[in-house]
Amino acid sequence: MVLKTKEEALANLTNSISYIPARYEAGVKKADWATPAGSEQAETNYATGVGQAVAAKSRQKGVRSVSNSDWQTASVTKGKGIIGDRIRSALGKWSANWGPIYDSVASTVNTLPAKTTDYRANINSRLVPTVEAWKRASHKL
Repeated sequence: MVLKTKEEALANLTNSISYIPARYEAGVKKADWATPAGSEQAETNYATGVGQAVAAKSRQKGVRSVSNSDWQTASVTKGKGIIGDRIRSALGKWSANWGPIYDSVASTVNTLPAKTTDYRANINSRLVPTVEAWKRASHKL
């Protein structure tokens, strides 16, 4: 077997950057992730995998394998340049999904009794109903 050198492999990868996005898009448009991912077998596989990962402490080992400063550097290097664009492109979805939740909570907050000097009364009469409104509006209550 004849292997390419690392330099040749890097050159090939670099040259493929121009056509990878179109191939990626075509592949995504042909794919069906929801059917297999939503199956009973996928759920069983997930539960098994999570159990194995917990038993092996995989999450903890992964966290410990990267220093905090390495994580910070990689996060800034990879994320800083694109996070603004990603937020900008998601604003419509954010407004559509979060707006009705906010409106529902705001209508509840507008009906709460006035604040008092008793913090416990404020917690019970203002904070608890506000949190419940958030949970109810987001369908998590």
